[in-house]
Amino acid sequence: MEGTQFLTILDALRLCGKFLGLFFLPVVLYAETHYRFKYFFSFLSKPEPEIIADAPHRIDPQNDLPILFFVKDADRYPCELIEIAVNLKGSSVSERIVLFSGIYKLSERFWWRIYHIPVSHFHGFVESDVEFTIRRKGRIKKYHNDNYRTSGHTPLRTYISGDKLPQFDNLLFGEIHSHSNYTNDQVEYGAPPGASIELCKPMGLSFFCITDHSYDLDDSIDNYLEFDGTFPKWKELDAEVRKLNETDNKFIVIKGEEVSSRNHRGQNVHFLMLGNERFLEGGGDSAERWLQTRSEHSVKNLLDIKEPGSVAIAAHPFEGVSILQKILLGRGKWQKNDFEDDRLQGIQFINGALTHSFYEGYEFWKNQLLSGKKIFLYAGNDAHGNFNRFRQIGIPFLLIKEHGDQLFGKMRTGVYTPEFTLEALLKALKSGHSIATDGPAINFTEENSEKSIIGSCLSTASKNFSLIAVSTPEYGTLKNITITAGIKGENFEKVIFSADFPNEYRFKKNFEFSTDRDAYIRAEIWTNPLNSCDKKSHFCLTNPFWLIK
Repeated sequence: MEGTQFLTILDALRLCGKFLGLFFLPVVLYAETHYRFKYFFSFLSKPEPEIIADAPHRIDPQNDLPILFFVKDADRYPCELIEIAVNLKGSSVSERIVLFSGIYKLSERFWWRIYHIPVSHFHGFVESDVEFTIRRKGRIKKYHNDNYRTSGHTPLRTYISGDKLPQFDNLLFGEIHSHSNYTNDQVEYGAPPGASIELCKPMGLSFFCITDHSYDLDDSIDNYLEFDGTFPKWKELDAEVRKLNETDNKFIVIKGEEVSSRNHRGQNVHFLMLGNERFLEGGGDSAERWLQTRSEHSVKNLLDIKEPGSVAIAAHPFEGVSILQKILLGRGKWQKNDFEDDRLQGIQFINGALTHSFYEGYEFWKNQLLSGKKIFLYAGNDAHGNFNRFRQIGIPFLLIKEHGDQLFGKMRTGVYTPEFTLEALLKALKSGHSIATDGPAINFTEENSEKSIIGSCLSTASKNFSLIAVSTPEYGTLKNITITAGIKGENFEKVIFSADFPNEYRFKKNFEFSTDRDAYIRAEIWTNPLNSCDKKSHFCLTNPFWLIK
């Protein structure tokens, strides 16, 4: 009957399917709470903009603490900002600072401010409780740290370090897998690129890669459910990144994508494509098209059409995939056959936490190296904002979930490059001149002639290597250092050197190595959890040197 509000069976199935698809998405951004299905109740949705406070999880010494105050969807739900204050609490010092007081009308889709808080008198962990007061339609409301229903509203926690990140000359640290507010859809959104830069700098980072979802970058500017084949969001992202890089010569933003593509079995997997100028389509697992889960390109197709200077990396290839993700979104895992193409530079199995996918990826990577495959490792976090706390939709329309993993810059890729330019950084990433770390650092060089750096190809003639490992009290003393060699075709790596240390922050070793077969040599270190600031062990893995006959 015309005009009825009853759902047809097909409508009900579509709603149910999409609900389940979104329910089982690995949602890791700031939580979008305004979207809901027609005829469905949402406990999370309310007639206010989403408002969050964020801050780095750590900062280098002699830096102010930047606090991000971010408002989304005030164009739909305009309100007045009345006050922002922060209550700081350290081990022996507490204080309250008013950041804003007055009346400011909020009416933009995305609005943000960074407030820089002096913290030189604080040491160790500091809690920042950000209070804010808004007025909407005459009603005054006060919140702590965010205005989400069901979140903890607990203070942000930052480590004020007494030391800079463990460092060497020409070593730049960055985040290679992060999302911005150009990833914006039914369940999630990210932080604006300009805001991310301001939070990155005091953390000791020099670059980050914006890898927004391909299925978000093909949307209309004003409607994340509407495809636009002119790709205005991609063009807008490109323009913003260019402007940021032209404006700031002390930080580099690399434009990229997280592209959905088909693996060897036709399932959707994710690619990090860094530095590609052309937009690469991939919408199979967007949950925007009912039962249409086939992405536009296969892994091989993407490697065929990517630009020569861009970097192609398998993103979190061993993350778990639920049955419903497989059925409704067509998702799967990277397969061994997907790694056969030499145009694939690397693998990002380090993704924000040392979970089973890290250890599975680590063993897979070693087996690939032993088979003769030249494949590099990279560390990232799949961060969507989330500098201090992971906020996500736990149960759609009902619950916010929070934890302390997958924080922006927590797992870092350190790149060795003598030039601080976008082109040099991309070239070094592509060549594997890098380490992966969540704390300590390694400088591993070959000394025979010019100092060859990690990722280089050398002859199998006798080589003199130098290794320096460093840590700080933030990450704990060096506990174990291992140098291993892999001979092509053998089943196991050979340990060249391994040592445990009781109480050292720095170690240096010079050694000679030679082989008459194709091989590689790499190093890793782990720190002592008993004397690190968070009572966890921290690591650094190097990419290999390749020894070729």
